[in-house]
Amino acid sequence: MQGVLVRVVDLRRIGRHALTYFATAGIVLLLFGGVLLLFLIHKYNDTRTIDPLHTTTAFLMLALGQTSLVAGVVAYVSTRRSYIEPPIPPLPRAAVVALIPAYNEERTIGAVVAEARRHVDLVIVVDDGSADKTAEEAEKNGAVVIRHPQNTGYGAAVKTLLKAARVAGAEYAVLLDADGQHNPADIPKFIEALKNGADVVVGNRFRQSKVPALRKLGIYIIRAALRLLGVRIGDPENGFRAFNKRALEVLTEELEEVWMGISSQTVYKAVKRGLRIAEVPVTVVYGRDTSSESTAIHGLSVLWTIVWTWITEKPWRTLALGLASLITSVYLLTYVVTLFNTTRYIRLTYTTAAILLEVMSTVLISVAIASAIRK
Repeated sequence: MQGVLVRVVDLRRIGRHALTYFATAGIVLLLFGGVLLLFLIHKYNDTRTIDPLHTTTAFLMLALGQTSLVAGVVAYVSTRRSYIEPPIPPLPRAAVVALIPAYNEERTIGAVVAEARRHVDLVIVVDDGSADKTAEEAEKNGAVVIRHPQNTGYGAAVKTLLKAARVAGAEYAVLLDADGQHNPADIPKFIEALKNGADVVVGNRFRQSKVPALRKLGIYIIRAALRLLGVRIGDPENGFRAFNKRALEVLTEELEEVWMGISSQTVYKAVKRGLRIAEVPVTVVYGRDTSSESTAIHGLSVLWTIVWTWITEKPWRTLALGLASLITSVYLLTYVVTLFNTTRYIRLTYTTAAILLEVMSTVLISVAIASAIRK
């Protein structure tokens, strides 16, 4: 029985990070396959012979790469669409609420709840399938606890909390972590920024916290990716943030991610929906590592969430990109074949680009159709 449970947990983890595992592997295989194809064509042009093993390896890597990429997309869509949001129980009315997602945080949740209650009218905790006494400790210290029957992910817990804030009729909601890294004494800063006109307030740890080098590098990469898409946020992965009533209404309808990428997806959606964003300096205390994922997996997962959010935001834009890639691929392949019939020479880069563009067009067109049907 224990072995079966382990396999189920592993499958859930793979589902959460389907793009991270499968799509990343697919891109790596496609790049290696493209390089092998370049060498294969170069060798043919020099010797007029084709090495069977080299050819088989190149096309096998290209085929596996495309399969892995498509499998990542299918698994990712499947896990997100199969997720059933839990019902929100009746909650007391409160103007200012603190929202705390928690998973196996019995050692710290009590103190966080107790301190947060000093600054808000109501503390709501989502116990995301904890195996310890997280829920009991939160309730003992005065929080209202909503339980997920199983661990569904940080993003899923955040989505439940945002909806719970709306059920409570909150004018302002502050989201913070349960592990003690965020100081509840900073909550008034967020409320003040909201009252001064911001719709969303994000904490910025870089002004007054010592951030570990590897974590800092990952945040800089994520920040750069968002800036390419027009989103300028100093600390996009900071989970200490706040929302007014308008932001709660917009984001509960827009957010889809159920894992760690929801933080960057939130700021992206907020900017694209015209919400006003402000940042406030906060202190983040780094102690024991409470994350269940490695820094690399976490970072790749967030980057894939950003890419996925962009390509599914406007299906017709993605469809246009896919069709443009397909047309370019056909044109390049036609040119290569025409040149070969005349000179018996194969263009290296054009042939490789034609094949890789065909793979890209297949994925983009498929994603565009799936996104359009869902919308």
